Amino acid sequence: MAKKEFKNAAKDLNLQDALLESTGQAVPQKREKKEFANSRVTTPDTSWERFTVVCNCELVEKVKAIAEKEGFTIREVVEKYLRDGIRAYESKYGEIIIKKKVRKNIDEVL
Repeated sequence: MAKKEFKNAAKDLNLQDALLESTGQAVPQKREKKEFANSRVTTPDTSWERFTVVCNCELVEKVKAIAEKEGFTIREVVEKYLRDGIRAYESKYGEIIIKKKVRKNIDEVL
């Protein structure tokens, strides 16, 4: 007896594309991920870095409240405060020079 194959319609359904199609608008083409030569690893985005900050719960709630009230993301609000704080520090003590990390070539090291 042959194995019956089921198609998962919910998994394949993209509501945004379905809405665009039903209203006669063009569905955007899927962008291909950048790949390194002869590799399946995607190109890392070095313009952003994730880090965790532990701080007072009241401050966290206030940042969340500001972001929600003004229609921004929490990240946007925190970045604004960090930029302003760094700008104030640099105006008092001078520009902060960032040393770029030089990554070694794994083939040369190992």
